[in-house]
Amino acid sequence: MSLTNLNLNQSKSIWKKSNFPSVLILCIFCFSHCNLSDDKVFQFCDNFNHELKCIEPKTENDIVFLDQTKFKKENPTYEDFGNFLYFTARETPGFRLVLDSPWNGKTSEEFRSEYNAFLLYGSTKERMEGNSFQPKTVVSFHYLGALLKEEFRHIGIAKNPFQIEALGPIVLTYIVKVPGKEPISKVRTIQLRWKP
Repeated sequence: MSLTNLNLNQSKSIWKKSNFPSVLILCIFCFSHCNLSDDKVFQFCDNFNHELKCIEPKTENDIVFLDQTKFKKENPTYEDFGNFLYFTARETPGFRLVLDSPWNGKTSEEFRSEYNAFLLYGSTKERMEGNSFQPKTVVSFHYLGALLKEEFRHIGIAKNPFQIEALGPIVLTYIVKVPGKEPISKVRTIQLRWKP
């Protein structure tokens, strides 16, 4: 082996040894920050456990089947249907949000006081009723029946005879104002149908 080859081989092995920690740190940083794709950060979810993990994941387009045998009103109105959704079916569109850092760099109290989540349907916008917080996770939900009833009143059909077929797709807009982040806006479409 010549002296030139020996020096070249030594410099390659020195580079590998000296840069390994830097490359490792760079990889860890990329995986920890790049790992949270949009679908991991914001997730449509209608039910959560005590650890704020999603136990009823949803998508941007869902069909929700309702048990018509539990809707016991004779000649029901749209308002009656809203009450059914609220009190009996308990449909609660919601989401789970993973934060970049604990409380996004705020104190717990600051974060909670500045956090707002809204659900919109038609011209009705309501603050989400349910919010639970952990340092890196937030979940929010709202009762669909309350939101629909308000919109039915607004457009003047609350007392009209209800037919699920006439309801059509329900386009919901989620608006989330998280301290330390740009506002988040997501759209989800739900179709309500009776179980076969």
